[in-house]
Amino acid sequence: MNAPTDPSDEPTNLRNPALAAFLTWLFPGLGHWYQGRYFKALVFASSVIGLYLVGMWIGKSQVVYWTWVNPLKDPENFRLSFVFQSFVGGLSMPGLFQGLLSYLGKPPILGGWMAAPSQDLVNGLYPRIGRLVEIGTVYTAVAGLLNLLAMMDAYGGPIRYRIVEESSEPAAETMPGASE
Repeated sequence: MNAPTDPSDEPTNLRNPALAAFLTWLFPGLGHWYQGRYFKALVFASSVIGLYLVGMWIGKSQVVYWTWVNPLKDPENFRLSFVFQSFVGGLSMPGLFQGLLSYLGKPPILGGWMAAPSQDLVNGLYPRIGRLVEIGTVYTAVAGLLNLLAMMDAYGGPIRYRIVEESSEPAAETMPGASE
């Protein structure tokens, strides 16, 4: 007797998985929307973008920026956190462009939005908001890592598992030392 088919057993149409992963990087949830997984798109978009924006708010918009330095020669100014923040994609790219402009000796654009803050500005934040600068940095980095998981899901699709049905006949159990 055939068991009824479960609709969740049908494979998800991932369309073009590489494009979906790229779209998810570009804007959180966009790749899932492209695949027709609308609920998951809304969950990822609201989670990633919400966490990112809260981190930016906590850090007074001074926690996402890139500096072009050699981490072996200047580890204090190397922004490892931006590596993780960059997985948020399009939302973090102004920081990369501002860092590139600074490296090339050009003035920042967009009114300095996401440009590396001056050391005086950073030092002035600590007396006002204290450790919230680091907390904002962590929130934005975690948002990037969460979007990395979303990109993996957009590329690979949902995990499928099957429940192995047991036979309808009960297994014969015997107790040691029992006689029939």
